[in-house]
Amino acid sequence: MAWWRWAANAPCLVVVVAAQAQWPAPPVPSPVAFESITDNRFSQLRRQAMQFVASRPRQGFQFVERHRDAEFQVHCRGIPVLWLERRSKHLLLQVSLDADQRAPVVLQLRAILQWQLEPLDHLEQVLAGVPEPVLMDRMLQVLAGQVPDGARCGVL
Repeated sequence: MAWWRWAANAPCLVVVVAAQAQWPAPPVPSPVAFESITDNRFSQLRRQAMQFVASRPRQGFQFVERHRDAEFQVHCRGIPVLWLERRSKHLLLQVSLDADQRAPVVLQLRAILQWQLEPLDHLEQVLAGVPEPVLMDRMLQVLAGQVPDGARCGVL
């Protein structure tokens, strides 16, 4: 009986993977929550992200401020690859699952930012409602294939 269920769901999975390959969705983020920080500290992190983008003028990066002192993003050719967002009780840092292909140098910025922050433990993250990318998200990202050369950043 179980193999019938699997056989019935297999065509659906094939359609989803084919659709993902044909029309790639925006990258799925991989979030991590950190303890809340002061306005001054958030401004320092914001400046570091701005300097990161400014030091790579022809590499396709853009700094996008969503809400002053609350959220900013780093985009690669118009697609967000890193987000930092202040929430009421914690800070959320997200990097797209395809950042290692799309903009590998942004992983350095993530490391610099993370190094300066105190992460919440796993239970605190769950209680804060921080979603973890599920296995299906990661699998679809892999099956979607490589990022085209023209969509990459940080590569001269």
